[in-house]
Amino acid sequence: MLGNIKILIVDDAPPMRAFIKAGILSSISKDIFIDEAVSGEAAQSKLQLHNYDLILCDWNMPGMKGSDLLRWMKEQEDLKDTPFIMVTAHNEKDIIMDAVNLGITDFIVKPITVDMLAKKTASALRDIILKKRQNNNGEE
Repeated sequence: MLGNIKILIVDDAPPMRAFIKAGILSSISKDIFIDEAVSGEAAQSKLQLHNYDLILCDWNMPGMKGSDLLRWMKEQEDLKDTPFIMVTAHNEKDIIMDAVNLGITDFIVKPITVDMLAKKTASALRDIILKKRQNNNGEE
């Protein structure tokens, strides 16, 4: 079932993208398809072409910030319900509240541990897998 799960990791730092990808594949499943985007703009282009089940996005990137990408996604009918996990070095209450008000699914504060990444990602994926099973059984 996990083979048809698609995740998009959006981060301008290649080591962070690699860490998140390796953490998910080693702690959850090697069968998950993981794509990467180096910026909010690159993610926007990929989201217009492909369907993803989960977005893990850095909040503070040059150009289009994670908040801008999320705002744009919420305006797109086919993307507005896509789970979005914010990855950030900011743990200030006002930034986290802004993200919650924008509709994030969850957040992970850097420095990231594989354990925290696995817990937050698995939690978001449980809902996705349940929905896919319901849809496969003819339920909406």
